This record gives sequence, structure tokens and C-alpha cells, in this order.
Amino acid sequence: MLMRLLLVMGAVFLLATQPALPDMVRVTGRAFVEAGKQDLARRTALEDALYQAALAGGAQVDGFSVVDQGVLTGDSILLRPSSRILDFAIVEEYAAGSQYEVVIDAYVGTQPDLGCAVRPDVELIAVRPHIHASMRTPLWMKGALELAHDQTLDALGQTAKIKITRSSIDITPRGRQASAVQDDFDYQTLLTGRATRAAAPVSQLPKDARGLQLRWSSDAARVNATRVTVTVEARILDPAAPSRAGGQRLRHTIRLAPDTPWRALNVVARKDQGAVADALAEHISTGLMPLLAQLPCAPLVAQLEPAGEGRFRVSLGARDGLTKQSLAFAEGRGQAWTVFRVTELAQSSAIISPMNAARAPDGLAGVSVRFSGGMQ
Repeated sequence: MLMRLLLVMGAVFLLATQPALPDMVRVTGRAFVEAGKQDLARRTALEDALYQAALAGGAQVDGFSVVDQGVLTGDSILLRPSSRILDFAIVEEYAAGSQYEVVIDAYVGTQPDLGCAVRPDVELIAVRPHIHASMRTPLWMKGALELAHDQTLDALGQTAKIKITRSSIDITPRGRQASAVQDDFDYQTLLTGRATRAAAPVSQLPKDARGLQLRWSSDAARVNATRVTVTVEARILDPAAPSRAGGQRLRHTIRLAPDTPWRALNVVARKDQGAVADALAEHISTGLMPLLAQLPCAPLVAQLEPAGEGRFRVSLGARDGLTKQSLAFAEGRGQAWTVFRVTELAQSSAIISPMNAARAPDGLAGVSVRFSGGMQ
């Protein structure tokens, strides 16, 4: 009888949902031991374990039906792993009767791309600005710089995935001048007879916090000049990861209203203060936005610092988008790559260890590792 195979259904569906993040699974592979061929049985058992690990991460099923003259005569199913094994380690292996068994731990799944879209927002604490106006500029110039500072922070806060919180933290170093007057001899003491102690200003950022500091300065060529040069130095502060700090310097020249005596009219009326502040804020915020915009998209690369036997510290943490399922990759040192898993996670740091300690090369301290969308 003439058989004609018609494809009536070619649906592909997932038997097991592929994990969004890589997952570690422990599986056992088995193989029959033939006489004098234990090495072959070991390799076969390892292949079986790897296949099971791949299936544990997800599988695809292709279903087909066999039809003969419109009559369903049978089905055919093809099962294929849909995930990749990122790395594995042999836990134990042994001969059990007529079989050889290999137990492995394997990371399976797809390492997601820790790009801008999936990372948390970058939170910056704006510390108190340092503002200086030269004596050659109008008396209202310092006020204009203060207004420009506030408007610049408002504009920078609109940057995608950037959150700015203002604070009274003052990190500007100040020299202490000796005084011949005793510390407890003040006006309050004279009135009440009780000495008071001034509260010390906060001079450092909270643990794991990032900061933003703006330093404003203005100067002119002479007292009656119509042009004032304003310089702004922006610093991204990151005490927990100093290598990830940064900065930028901007300079802008503003033109004041001509034919207006500074020490007479303009100084008293302050007619240019608002316009100067607006112009400065627009120019400076536009220039600083690229500096802030690159923070959420910065490459997740760090150097390994020894933290014990087989353990390394990196200056990246949960605030950068890392999770307990994140994997790091190091290239070179005699290996195509070495995979690290996160064993401890903090806000600004993590402890990672090689997935396969037996395969990891020596001398990993100081090596750069990257957290990304897998091996590229």
C-alpha cells in the first residue's frame, strides 16, 4: 500500500519554561560498563549528565503526525534541549554495579544582558555646592550661581534612570584656623551661663551611596568688564568604588548688559541675575547630561581582589544590577574563559568564586571580569 506522509502539524512549544536567569542544577548521568571499557563508560555517563542538565533548563518539542489517506496512523515527537550549559563541575563519580555514574552541578539557561533597561536607577546624592564669585564680578553674581545650581540639579534630575536627592552634606575640605578665644566662650554662654557645642556638619556620604558635587566659580578680566567667565567642575563621587567615579569641567562665558555701571545701577537693581542664572543652567545642564547618562549603561567590569581561598571580591553589587544568579566571565590565563558565580551579594560589592574550581587557572587576582549577556 502506498504510504504518503503529510505534515499536518509542526508546532514547536516549550516543555519546560526556560529560566530568565541561569540556574544551577544537579543531575546524575549513567552508562553501562562493558568489560575493560570503564573510560568509555565514564565519558558516556558525563555526556548523559550534560544532556539531562540541558533538558533541565528547558526543552523544545517538535510534534508531527503521520497521515495515510486522511487517516491518522501515528505521531512522532522530537525532544531537543533549548538551553545552553554555561559551565559545570563534576561533584562525584563512581562505579555502581554494572553502571558508571557521574554527578555534576551545571549552570544552565541564558545569561541576560545587564543593559541599561534592566538595571536599577542610579541614585545620586547632591552634596552642598562650592560657589565662588570673584570681586571683579557684580555683587549679585554669587546669587546667580546659586540659582543656576538649583536649576541645573532640576534639569539633571530629568535624565533617564537618574535620581538626584539634595542634601546638606558638605565635603569641601576646610582649613581650621586657631582662635585665642576658648571654645565655650560664646554669646549663648554669656546669656545663660551654659556652654553649648555646635553640631559638627556631615562631611561624608552614607555607606554605598554615590554623590554629585558641583563647584562653581566666576571671574572677569576687570571690574567694569561686560563678559564674565563661569567654570563648573562636576564630580561623581563613589567611595565604595573609587575607580567608577568620574568628573567633567565646563566653561561658559556670559555677556552682561552693556553700558551699565556695575557699582551703580546693575549692582543695586540686579537686573541681570535671573537671566544669567537661566542661561548658565541651560548650558551647564546640557553639557553634564552625557556624564550622568552613561552611569546606568557603564560596562559591568571589575578587577578581582583576593577574599580567601577560591573567593574574590569585586566592586559591583546589587545597586549595579547584579543578582545571586549573575555570572562573571574572565578570559585568558590559559583558558578560553572562566565562569564565576556570585556567592555573597551586597549593595556595592560581591564575592564571587569560580564555578569549576578544578578548571580555574592560577593567579586570578587582579584579572578583569565582566558581567554581561553571556560569552561573546
